[in-house]
Amino acid sequence: MELTTWLNDRLQMRGDVVSQTLEQGAFICTVYYLSDGIDLEMLQTHVLKPLLLPYPGENEDRLSDILERRSFFPTTYAVTQSPEMALNGLLNGQALLCIAGQEKGILFPFQKQSQRAVSQAENEKSIRGPKESFVENIWTNLSLIRQRMKSEKLAVEHFTIGSESRTLVMMLYMNGRCSSELISTIKGKLQAIRTERVTGSSFLEEALDSRLSSPFPRMLNTERPDLVASSLFEGRVAILVEGTPNNLIAPATLLSFMQSSEDYYQRYFFSSWVRFLRYLFFAVSLVLPSAYVAITTFHPEMLPYNLLISIASSRDIVPFPAIVEAYIMEVSFELMREAGQRIPTVIGQTISIVGAIVIGDAAVQAGIVSAPMLIIVALTGISSFVVPHFSMTLTVRFLRFVLLCVSAMFGLLGLLIGIILIVIHLVSLDSFGTPYLSPFVPFKAEQMRDAAGRFPWTRWMRRSE
Repeated sequence: MELTTWLNDRLQMRGDVVSQTLEQGAFICTVYYLSDGIDLEMLQTHVLKPLLLPYPGENEDRLSDILERRSFFPTTYAVTQSPEMALNGLLNGQALLCIAGQEKGILFPFQKQSQRAVSQAENEKSIRGPKESFVENIWTNLSLIRQRMKSEKLAVEHFTIGSESRTLVMMLYMNGRCSSELISTIKGKLQAIRTERVTGSSFLEEALDSRLSSPFPRMLNTERPDLVASSLFEGRVAILVEGTPNNLIAPATLLSFMQSSEDYYQRYFFSSWVRFLRYLFFAVSLVLPSAYVAITTFHPEMLPYNLLISIASSRDIVPFPAIVEAYIMEVSFELMREAGQRIPTVIGQTISIVGAIVIGDAAVQAGIVSAPMLIIVALTGISSFVVPHFSMTLTVRFLRFVLLCVSAMFGLLGLLIGIILIVIHLVSLDSFGTPYLSPFVPFKAEQMRDAAGRFPWTRWMRRSE
């Protein structure tokens, strides 16, 4: 079947597809493109004008110039090998030329797509580092990475996923640094995806994850090109998805979510100190409310006498047990945090701060909650913001409610059992073959230079030599 006939059958319901037929004796061709989707001046100059000019030779010579020697049009173009490739290119915004009697089509990259300019990173801010962030255009994102990696070892593989969305996905890695097993695993999983649409990088993150029951993320999503470039140099794989500014890095360990781009743009002892505080407050945000509930409910003798009297007097008028009080404050804090994210940026932070002050003070004055519980919840919420990556923050917020429940039932014993179960789960978890607690468990001395702290760059340079 001719490509023109095949396309007319498939596109008869698409009113936004423009077709223009040109006849020059026995040479008949049809140009397809999306209305308002291509540069018409480029189409007129580089395609229509050469086709309308008289050709001195035979039609066979003209076909040879177009399909084989590719010297007929004064622009770059690609010859498709199948009707599906031609349709895919057309729906991606390219101009398609079909010649009567031929099953091959010619695609011209004359897309005219609206896109926003490269701007500052909104969710992963940096003081001394670069301010650029990814955008929704995948080719712009690839260009931002190439600006930081001028190496011939950078490999880029293309995939089209989604029978209806036809989403372009790119897999990037460094030849010689990334393990072949990791490359084949991720490549096989991408090729095995069968779906109608890909809504974003979060869809692929779930599709590639083999343990969805785990609350811990196993792929790192980021909007920073410098973080992707650094991960590629470390032997990881990056996955770019068309239509989203958040792209994926694999494998990802617990250490990956504790690292910030700012760590590599400050002096090493400042970065090491801040990273230590990050681990400390990660633990504080996870266990502090549970420990408070367990101690005040089951083990008040562990508190100093003066502190115990102060807490008891503040809770004297509170009608609820400590666990109910904790859940009231935690849910209220989550409510204000979600509301602050949904409200426009200009007034979101103001409303969150004012709401927290007013509601917290009113709740203490009314005797619904005690002042120590308000302090505990506020300190816990602030500690959770120290974690650099939002996906790990969600995990901490979820596990905090679980630990609160077991602590209210079994005291410090329940809290200890909950922490042990979390550690056991982390030890059993891996990300595409890499242990989740690496390089701590199993211990890898050569990788400790960028684990709990960061070694000076001079150590790194001597190591590479």
